[in-house]
Amino acid sequence: MKVLIPIAVLSMVTLPHSLVGQDVTVTAKATTSDESISQSYMALNQECRNFVSKHDSANAVVACKKVADEADKFDPKTHFIARRGAYVFYAASLIQAKKYQDAVVAGNKAVAVVQLGHDDASGSSAAYGVRGNAEAFAGDLASADRDLEKAEIYERDGLNSPAGRELSFEYSKTLKGLLMFHAQVLSAMGKSDAAAKKSAEAAKL
Repeated sequence: MKVLIPIAVLSMVTLPHSLVGQDVTVTAKATTSDESISQSYMALNQECRNFVSKHDSANAVVACKKVADEADKFDPKTHFIARRGAYVFYAASLIQAKKYQDAVVAGNKAVAVVQLGHDDASGSSAAYGVRGNAEAFAGDLASADRDLEKAEIYERDGLNSPAGRELSFEYSKTLKGLLMFHAQVLSAMGKSDAAAKKSAEAAKL
């Protein structure tokens, strides 16, 4: 079953700004290895994000794939935040281009980096959120439901963190977007009561 949900843009604060149905803020401090990223890589990364924020899907996919390919070259024990961000934005660009299965693959890579345990709550939310969006658009509603639930848990944790208290508007907006999107997924699954609970929580934010 396909889910017909408008694609918005995910946003992140220290790494990105843009994705599907919500704003995602990322505030984890860069590791030493992240600080060593070249200026050319950062310029390419910014180009990717700019195209995603403009919903220029054709150029975004090309630019973001270059960033993801470069991220693949990093030592897997380094550059955790940068790698996750690259894969999240590549997934977002693929969703905008309606290449949903490819977006799930990119989302898998983002989640795999998060599972190494070096990210903050909001960054983790971004990874699960973008994969959940990709899964929903690809028609895998059960997986989308699970990932969006995880994204919401991480974002709630982020709201209760020092960064979340400082950026409460941005974090609340992110969580609201996740909940609204999740409600549509649950409705498509025929889970009207669960969808109503998500909508009610979103309405309070």
